[in-house]
Amino acid sequence: MRLPLRFATLALFTSLLPNRTSLAQDQNALDFDGIDDEVMVENASAVIAGASGFSLTCWVDPSENGFGHNGIVGLRDEAEADFYLLRLDGTNSVEARFRNSDGLAFTLVYSGLTFDTWQHLALVYNGSEMILYHNGAEASFATASGGITSTTGTLRIGNLMYNGDSFNLTGQVDEVGFWSTALSAAEVECLASSPIDGTADGLQLYYDMDQGIPGGNNATITALTDQMGNADGTLQGFGLTGPSSNFVAGQVIGFAVEGTLCAGGGYEFNGETLTTPGTYTATFASSSGCDSTVVLTLVEGEVNTNVVQNGSMLISTQANLQWQWYVCDGVDYTLIPGATAQYYQATEVGSYAVEVTQNGCSAMSACYNVTSIGIEEEELPLFTLSPVPVTDVLTVELSRTPQNASLTVLDMTGRMILQRGVGGARRSRLDVSTLTSGAYFLRVSVDGVSNVVRFVRE
Repeated sequence: MRLPLRFATLALFTSLLPNRTSLAQDQNALDFDGIDDEVMVENASAVIAGASGFSLTCWVDPSENGFGHNGIVGLRDEAEADFYLLRLDGTNSVEARFRNSDGLAFTLVYSGLTFDTWQHLALVYNGSEMILYHNGAEASFATASGGITSTTGTLRIGNLMYNGDSFNLTGQVDEVGFWSTALSAAEVECLASSPIDGTADGLQLYYDMDQGIPGGNNATITALTDQMGNADGTLQGFGLTGPSSNFVAGQVIGFAVEGTLCAGGGYEFNGETLTTPGTYTATFASSSGCDSTVVLTLVEGEVNTNVVQNGSMLISTQANLQWQWYVCDGVDYTLIPGATAQYYQATEVGSYAVEVTQNGCSAMSACYNVTSIGIEEEELPLFTLSPVPVTDVLTVELSRTPQNASLTVLDMTGRMILQRGVGGARRSRLDVSTLTSGAYFLRVSVDGVSNVVRFVRE
């Protein structure tokens, strides 16, 4: 039977109805240094003035090291136009507040933020209630009333002002949306699993932060682009170069999956066969009416086909995989029934190879020639190892006294690490304390014949 050296194809989401697939573009976020970074959108309250309901949504990754109150996003003038999200000083609590144009304020506090983790927040006012959502689920609510008529309120991202003091955010923000409608629970749930749809009803301002080069020199960028074309935000205080105070790589919005592309094979994704490693996105229409975005990171698969040979014994060096041993015959391979262990003891002269399956990919090793089968190998004294696994000293005890014996430690690639002659000793102690933790082979040679076993050093 002739076998390919590499193969693998895997299918994902074949039960879903695909909408589109593409190479993923840069998914950036804005990093705020907690000192003076902020985005200002002047007169932003005009887009919700007079509306019976409105919403504010974003992704945020708050740093535990944030000092003082940390303004995330929103309007705040402490008079007639408050609608904001704020992390309270030294806590994992988010304060959400709506102040109407009559000066009446309604406040929620939710203690559920997770530090140094991306999470989705949504604040919705529907004319009678103010509702806070965390990662698509309702977290808190309160009765509220009134509206905002001010057209001069400034939307700030990464900062909120109070009595002249700045509450700067230490952390990252992405996908900010400002809506002149009250989002439904289903719509918020959709936003927690997919990017904002720029054609959505009521969406007035949308900042996806996908500008510049993540962590690069972005000093020429002075404004944060509004994807709706209504009001760009002014960048203030940002260094705009390096890994902070700048555009940085953002979180994956949607469902993140990983796949392995085997050499010479393909990967089935959304009805297409992918043959190049990379990051791909696909958008699927769901029965709930909101799109679901899947981001696939496809990496090139590696299969360890190294084999250690000791006489007629062959050992695949990579543990905890799947193996199938074959007889090599030129370019053909004949399967050896039942030979599916990490080790294979040849019973006759010939050429042998093993097919190793690792992370969904399979590959064939080189062929190894066994030139003799000696009965002396069967006469090799039995031995025991202790303790197993070992920390410092490995004790090797033979079943009979040898004339001349030696011990050799090999790493998983077959390279010799330690060697010790033990002469006629039946019981030997081998110091392995200098070895790094992991798996090794021990070759026990007695009176001209050898055998190999695997052991683990903790």
